[in-house]
Amino acid sequence: MEMMFGERWCKVEIYNESLKNIPSLLSQINTVEKMQRKAETELQMLQKEPDSFSRQQYQARLESTRAQCVQRLGEMKEELNLILGLKEQLEQELHLRAGEIGQ
Repeated sequence: MEMMFGERWCKVEIYNESLKNIPSLLSQINTVEKMQRKAETELQMLQKEPDSFSRQQYQARLESTRAQCVQRLGEMKEELNLILGLKEQLEQELHLRAGEIGQ
């Protein structure tokens, strides 16, 4: 019984620490989404420019930025989903425990 309480308390502490990261994570997601949109807009605008070595270099840099944004967004959204999954799991455990105590 005491082991289960300690384990549950540890999960609550981990969850509380994760909650503190959510505002920063959402802010980072917003920033990366803006960077991705900017890169995509610039790539569209760049298509109207004459082909040159400088244009090709700039296009490669923008494409790299866009790809990095897509990858980072995926990672951050996965992290957010993990936090929400932990929250759901903890709420279910606490709900089940409350039901057992009430019986």
